[in-house]
Amino acid sequence: MNKVLALLAVLLTFGVSALAETPKETYDRWMQAVSPEYGYQIAYELSTNPAYVNSERFGGRQAGSDAEHAAAEYLYQEMLSLGLEDVEKVAADCDRWQFNGASFTVDGEDYPVYTYATAATPADGLTAEIVYVGQGTMWDYEGLDVTGKIVLVDINQRDDWWITYPMLEAQHQGAAAILAANVGGFAQVADDALNSQDICGPTAIPTCSIGVADSQKIREKLENGPVVGTLIVDNEVEIGTGVTYNIMGKIRGKSSDYQILVGGHYDMHFFGFQDDNCAVGLVLAMAKAMKDSGYQPENDIVFCLHGAEEWGASYSQFDWTVGAWEMINHVHPEWVGKTLAFINFELPAYEFDTYTTTYSAPEMFAMLDYFANDYAYSPEPEGCFADGVLTEGYQTYTYSDDFSYYAAGVPSTVNGFLLQKDMETVFPFYIDYYHTQYDTPDTYNEAVMRFNIAYYGALAMYIDQMPAADLDFTAQTARLTAAMDKDVMAQAGADVEAYQAALAELDEAATAMRAKVVEVNRAYEAAREAGDKAAMAQLRETGRTLTSRNLEAFRYAQKHLLGLMYERPIVPHEAPQETITLCEAIINCLKDGDPATAVDEYAWTVNNVLEWYAMYFSPEVIAVQDDMNWGADNQDNLYWGTDVNFDKADVDAATRSLYVRYDDKGGDFTEEIAIYEKAIETEKAKLAAKAQAEAEAMAGLADILR
Repeated sequence: MNKVLALLAVLLTFGVSALAETPKETYDRWMQAVSPEYGYQIAYELSTNPAYVNSERFGGRQAGSDAEHAAAEYLYQEMLSLGLEDVEKVAADCDRWQFNGASFTVDGEDYPVYTYATAATPADGLTAEIVYVGQGTMWDYEGLDVTGKIVLVDINQRDDWWITYPMLEAQHQGAAAILAANVGGFAQVADDALNSQDICGPTAIPTCSIGVADSQKIREKLENGPVVGTLIVDNEVEIGTGVTYNIMGKIRGKSSDYQILVGGHYDMHFFGFQDDNCAVGLVLAMAKAMKDSGYQPENDIVFCLHGAEEWGASYSQFDWTVGAWEMINHVHPEWVGKTLAFINFELPAYEFDTYTTTYSAPEMFAMLDYFANDYAYSPEPEGCFADGVLTEGYQTYTYSDDFSYYAAGVPSTVNGFLLQKDMETVFPFYIDYYHTQYDTPDTYNEAVMRFNIAYYGALAMYIDQMPAADLDFTAQTARLTAAMDKDVMAQAGADVEAYQAALAELDEAATAMRAKVVEVNRAYEAAREAGDKAAMAQLRETGRTLTSRNLEAFRYAQKHLLGLMYERPIVPHEAPQETITLCEAIINCLKDGDPATAVDEYAWTVNNVLEWYAMYFSPEVIAVQDDMNWGADNQDNLYWGTDVNFDKADVDAATRSLYVRYDDKGGDFTEEIAIYEKAIETEKAKLAAKAQAEAEAMAGLADILR
């Protein structure tokens, strides 16, 4: 008898799946198993161990680099030690970037610099005259000869332009290298902060970040006459030869027909403690807690750590989340249709504000709202996020690995790490610490880490337990309705009535499907609480049919109804619709002889603000950017922008002209008006075609949901 009791005790401690247990017991065991300490140890190791950084002075673990490969092996071994099953180190293609170090000296004084994914200098360095060129626009080079010289610029990559543009302009003007000081936008934590971002462009000339204070020192030297500096950049950027690794392991479910994916990325700029080593630690800590709690999932729970997220490709606007994109499109395309959810993590151990939130595919809004506000076993923040979890529903953006999966047809979500709830401003961390040498263990908040492990682990278990994938396609109809400007669509010749009829049909089918899903899942919750195994088994069978249809519908919806305006997720017809509206407003201003208002209010925002760059940078620079997005020979290098990026309206010539003629009030703008009128006619045809395609897609989606 004592042996039986002892066995029962062992089963209760280590093998809870062998005995029936209540949902409350499952939840309590989960919460007891959550340990942020282990996650912190992983993050600390990845951030501080010289074996996992390419430069002891600056850090860095770039795509395909030696440090990334060493970290991949470490994470592979760690997954094995946790007892995960089917552990793999999965190779994926990328461009290779190995940063070994950089230095800049002037008059024997060292000025720390950090490089972007660009060309190296000769081994003995580049010694050349330094020229300050303001913001690095084409206008700043007027009257200057920078051939063979090192140019120094001030940039604000949020309010003005991305580093790519002044880099390409410097190269076009004949400069040998460029140093950029972040005077706003990023790296505002300290005046010696360096910054690194992805270069959305070719490798070009050596390009480095320099601290604002050091930049000012050099500018003061320039006031007394020519200054010569020596720049050494030990940088390897190899196109088409790189290999990154995605590290994956799983806890096998009772069935492997479906899976839940949990992930983060392990490449980094500088020492990347929050971005994204804490996420790596969180993913492994979640896996450990599930193992320690004895949780036996219904479906496979796959833990995947992606490489090449920060940058993974040259000569592409869509150069980040490359490892994830390769994983879902080339390595495991069969995951589309079998993945119930991808739960992604970025910067998960920092208290950004008094609240936290989740960004996701719109179809997941309702489920996430229910989990946060109505589900009995949703963890609450303790010691952080005093205002709790906001669940109004925020569509995921393109800034993290979840978008690659989302665009491929996998329901995806990510913790709210970047944009505030109004979607217009960003959390201070992003402006201050993001991609700087100050992203260190000093930023760590244990309460936030504990909450995120507990909350998203409980979410994964909730999704795992519910028999029907809870995807609400009324969110699609809401999205489509919000994107519709009936007047502009009618003006373009679109069949607005047919579009609205398709919307109504889709909404009816989506509403009915959601009602079935909710009915099954709530009945299952009740049966689970009551321990009614027969009812649970029956409901799971019913739910499988709904799940299959919902996942098919989700894949179909993203294929036909998801577009991008550069990096902004849109309904496809929004791009021409927006262009028409803006061009008409510009024409009205010009007919009134008011170019200033045309420029200030409208012209610069055309083409998702790409026309802003056309005002300030040489046509040759803009041509490079255009080729990366729309060049016929570059379509294989668009990654998650493939087949969803918008078509650019051809108005650059008018944009530049209006900028030059800004003060020409009352002038004759016949030529510029003609360009905008031609663009309107072109965009009308696009709008009508896209509206028809969307109406047909809505009908197809409704058929799947019925």
